[in-house]
Amino acid sequence: MRTFKKAAVVFVFSVLTVSVFVEVMTAQTPPTTLATVDGQPITAQDLYTALVHLYPQQATETLNQLVNEILISNEARRKRISVSEQEIAARAQEIGLTADALSDVVRRTLKTSLLAEKMLVEEKKLRVTPDEVNRFFQENKEQLGEPEQVRIRQIFVLNEQDANNITLALSAGADFSRMAQLKSQDAASKDRGGDLGFFSRGTLVPEIERAAFAMEAGGISSAIRTQAGFHIIKVEEKRPAREAKLDGAMRKRLERTLLNDKIQQELPAWLEGLRAKAEIR
Repeated sequence: MRTFKKAAVVFVFSVLTVSVFVEVMTAQTPPTTLATVDGQPITAQDLYTALVHLYPQQATETLNQLVNEILISNEARRKRISVSEQEIAARAQEIGLTADALSDVVRRTLKTSLLAEKMLVEEKKLRVTPDEVNRFFQENKEQLGEPEQVRIRQIFVLNEQDANNITLALSAGADFSRMAQLKSQDAASKDRGGDLGFFSRGTLVPEIERAAFAMEAGGISSAIRTQAGFHIIKVEEKRPAREAKLDGAMRKRLERTLLNDKIQQELPAWLEGLRAKAEIR
């Protein structure tokens, strides 16, 4: 079953996984010293050599990506196809990146991906029809909807007596967020007043999930024992399940998903065609 994340980079390799190798493998050849140990330097060339030997598969993928980037860039230049900074920023946002935080390598990879998409859509006449969207929506309507969700805070402690003392303080009117900041041993959430965010069914520890979904908004549990320790939770908010609707935003999302599928199907053979026409040694 497909997971319905926004279509992002339709390139053959993962931007975030490979970009580290691209950064190193495209570095200048002069032996820049990265570190010195007891007077002995470790150079960029040393790091490059170690990465190639330790991660040969990723190194090969990186080399192929660099070849593909040049092929796609050259083809786009011949066809006078370009990508704007606004398009790169929009694509970065789709995959959870901010334009300001993009490295040159990731920016270049996103640009290459967008160029490839544009050329494939134009050459292969790739389109998504309303009937395709309607059919896809009906076949996947349940998965496209939003499940019931609950937002919780927690106070976590290791000792049962501590948990009981906190429960008594809360029963007497103590503020839950303040108690979480003072008493919780969950370092990840205590500074946020124990706020863990929203969860749907199947994503929480069973003991906590049963309590959270049984309580009303504003409710505070007694101490809940798990393998980790003792949890006291507060339900901040509950969101009922929402059935998916084929409105404008959903239609746009599905058009993008289906178009991305078509591009992905065409991409490998298209890249092979570019390689066949190029002189690669």
